[in-house]
Amino acid sequence: MKILSIISFAALVAQAATISEIPLREGERWWGGGGGDGHNQPYGAGDSKRVDLRSHGNTSSPLLVSSCGRYVWSEKPFGYVFKGGKLVIDSDVEKIEPVQAGGTLKDAYLAAAKAHMRFDGRTPPDVFFSLPQWNNWIEIFLHGMDQKAADDYTAELAKSGFPCGIYMMDGGWMSHQGSYEFYAKDFPDPKGLFDRINAQGWIPLIWTAHFVSPDSREYKKLRYQQTLNGLDYLAYRKQPGTHAAAVVRWWSGVSAIYDLTKPEANAFYVKTLKDFAAAYSIKGFKFDAGDPRFFVEDCRFHDAAAEPVDYTRLYAEMAAREFPYHEIRVSWKCGGLPLVTRLGDRAHAWTGRAAQDTVVPQIITAGLLGCPYSLADMVGGGLEVSFVGRTVDEKLFVRSAAMQSLMPMMQFSPAPWRHLSPEGVKLCRAFADLHVAFAPYILETARHAATTGEPIVRAMEYEFPHQGFNRPMQQFMLGSRWLVAPVITPDDTKTVELPKGKWRDDLGAVHVGPAKLSLTDVPLSRLPRYERLESRP
Repeated sequence: MKILSIISFAALVAQAATISEIPLREGERWWGGGGGDGHNQPYGAGDSKRVDLRSHGNTSSPLLVSSCGRYVWSEKPFGYVFKGGKLVIDSDVEKIEPVQAGGTLKDAYLAAAKAHMRFDGRTPPDVFFSLPQWNNWIEIFLHGMDQKAADDYTAELAKSGFPCGIYMMDGGWMSHQGSYEFYAKDFPDPKGLFDRINAQGWIPLIWTAHFVSPDSREYKKLRYQQTLNGLDYLAYRKQPGTHAAAVVRWWSGVSAIYDLTKPEANAFYVKTLKDFAAAYSIKGFKFDAGDPRFFVEDCRFHDAAAEPVDYTRLYAEMAAREFPYHEIRVSWKCGGLPLVTRLGDRAHAWTGRAAQDTVVPQIITAGLLGCPYSLADMVGGGLEVSFVGRTVDEKLFVRSAAMQSLMPMMQFSPAPWRHLSPEGVKLCRAFADLHVAFAPYILETARHAATTGEPIVRAMEYEFPHQGFNRPMQQFMLGSRWLVAPVITPDDTKTVELPKGKWRDDLGAVHVGPAKLSLTDVPLSRLPRYERLESRP
């Protein structure tokens, strides 16, 4: 089987049914498509790498929107690349033409949202926005995937003085995939664990995925008893005529998968989750995996027309429909749903692949794909290997907390009191409190998003078109009122670009734009932010 990532662009184009070449206009820039490629956006200033939406993970959609008011859309996934002054799209089904919706990025996005998304006034529960979330993943990975590590983290959090709304028990609690029982040796009293979490007034969620370990009791029940009781809930291998269950490779090994394209299997999976949650007083789930790349190689679904991205979409839709309290990392064509989406795992690093400097552009792209309720992974990073055998960079950690404090949601995992100095802990707590203080405004923007589709975190070009902001930037608008300019480099400097109008900063000074402010020696206690004092010029 050929791996998509190593097939040349020319070979892929040769395989595609239709090639669309869209000449770029002068100064035109584009966002969208693969949300995980947001740090390379906006596209158009030069050649880009090719993105294939048939296998792309994280938030993605068959939509690209332009600063000149154009957008492209297809009901099916496609590949795209910006090359030689053109947007080149290879589609398996159609020639794709741009839609002229107006003259700005905002015009293009709102037209696409109205035509192709499902905003209906619903948002995730308020607590996702109003209080910081806590996920125990990094600490149980470092200190043991067992009840003692989880209980210790819970008890320390309760004494820390940090606010908490959602508490997530991450992976490692089961003996094997598909088992919805705690591994008894390591979790002797799981009901007590969740009783203690509930007693704090927190909302408990727990990690899950749609996998089933081969040769397990659950696998045998789902696969081999279909002739006895009608169960046939696993995806098959692609080989024609075979009824062997597909076994896919993912980061934890090899597993079969629930076939969510079959309504009965989808309903059975939902019932399994709900019965498990009820037994332990758990309110919802962190739904992991779902990446279409897992299903490209050798999966055949009950719905013969379903593609890997359709499985991804059904997984996310199930989460939004059945479990108000949820988190999901991968989605496809889910614009408008009340879906809590998380960026992919961030490294504990300033720059590089999946580092802290990729957060702002990827959150912006998620909003322009119709997923405004986004989470920037964990404060300081959620990639566990970044913390193994390394000393935590206190400055990076605190700057990460500052950046997330004025995003739609804020989530901690590495315990500040275990990794930082007392002053660092104090600063992180202050930024957690800042998020709480801004909660009424964040909720206001979330409700606005639910009815209009407008992003919560907005690109500068979206809010201030044709003022020179159609390029990569490390500042953003929170709604239409606040310009947020987090420090994302270790040198404590920040260049802030103010649009036309009057702006009051977090220190009380008023600035008149357009202006470029060069900030130096920005203290760790400061998140530069600017309140808009007058309406759009």
